[in-house]
Amino acid sequence: MRSIAIPILAAIAIIAQASIARAHSAGQPNPGCVGCHGQGDYSITATASPSSFAPGEQVNVTITVAPGFGNNAGVFIAANEGTLGVVGGQGLATVPAGLTHTSPKALSGGQASFTFAWTAPGAPGAVRFDVSTLVGNGNGGSGGDAADRAYFDFVYGCQPATYYKDTDGDGFGTSDQPLIHCDTMTPTGYALAGGDCNDNKDTIYPDAVEYCNQQDDDCDGQVDDDAIPLTLYPDADGDGYYGNAELASGETIVGCVPTPGYAAEGIDCEPDDPAINPGAEEVCNLIDDDCDSRIDEFVRPRCGEGWCEREAFTCDPSTCYPGEPKAEECNLFDDNCDSVVDDGKLCPAGQSCLGAVCVDDGAPAAPPKETSDGCAVGGRGGVGLLVGLLLAVMALIKRRSSVS
Repeated sequence: MRSIAIPILAAIAIIAQASIARAHSAGQPNPGCVGCHGQGDYSITATASPSSFAPGEQVNVTITVAPGFGNNAGVFIAANEGTLGVVGGQGLATVPAGLTHTSPKALSGGQASFTFAWTAPGAPGAVRFDVSTLVGNGNGGSGGDAADRAYFDFVYGCQPATYYKDTDGDGFGTSDQPLIHCDTMTPTGYALAGGDCNDNKDTIYPDAVEYCNQQDDDCDGQVDDDAIPLTLYPDADGDGYYGNAELASGETIVGCVPTPGYAAEGIDCEPDDPAINPGAEEVCNLIDDDCDSRIDEFVRPRCGEGWCEREAFTCDPSTCYPGEPKAEECNLFDDNCDSVVDDGKLCPAGQSCLGAVCVDDGAPAAPPKETSDGCAVGGRGGVGLLVGLLLAVMALIKRRSSVS
């Protein structure tokens, strides 16, 4: 069965988590350019040729960047399904995580395009292209450059349907996080219906029962309209949460929130301390303030740079011990802990480190000239540093760090 490959109706621009990193004259090995570059907001489009394709077929996809400013542009492209490939003359190269530019493209008529090949898997499904772009002015510095990121969905061998991210699993998702997929294959963590006004609570969704709890349960924009009273449990500390003992006591009343001395939500791990409950903010005090069975998570002092960053064992900064720097290698890690990934001359003459691999740069001399901390797209002569920011992937940090 053939079907029209339909891109997601709106490209979603996001600000990527990032750390300081060096740009690469031959592109970057991972998604994300926002960090040392400012966040941009410009047109990014994706078109497939042919627009209709079946499982197992190869198509050409063109990414067009139209910022309306700047001199040149670079790109990084990743796909969650199928096989990416390069098209001759398009200035793209394969790296372990996807495709990246080999040199920046000058804007022509206010835009630049990058075409790549993609082969669909053998069974019907959908692919999401994750496209990171950077538009530069070629001045050798990051000032005046702008980065943007967008996602594009295509289906093959099926009819498309729009799904919405459903974090709480109540069958309704948030309308600002759409995903296009096959109409007979609901992706995990998504729902066909949108409009959830609180996707972190599975009792709140469109047309839910409206309870008398000072919340908009049915997502109609009104709080406690035509509300039904709730079952309330004793709340000795008055923080709005009941404990396990109160839940098991059977001492309940029916009423609305707030009712002094009673609560509609649990479970309070310290029912006699109003400062400790599931809605409290975790602070560094050797106490589980938010009742999630973890103590001082993500709030202890930190020390060290780059991959040497560690978290203290206690709330005392003196109990924080950074990791030991090592000799820098071409491996996508900040081995020497200077907050720059794969910096320095790591490859033999005539090669550059790109995506944890030493690749030929086409020159018999040393790798391309670098600036000290630049993140700019280089000039058309190619001697400046170009696109990018190596995204500090949190999973890699956790793998390399022994965080207590």
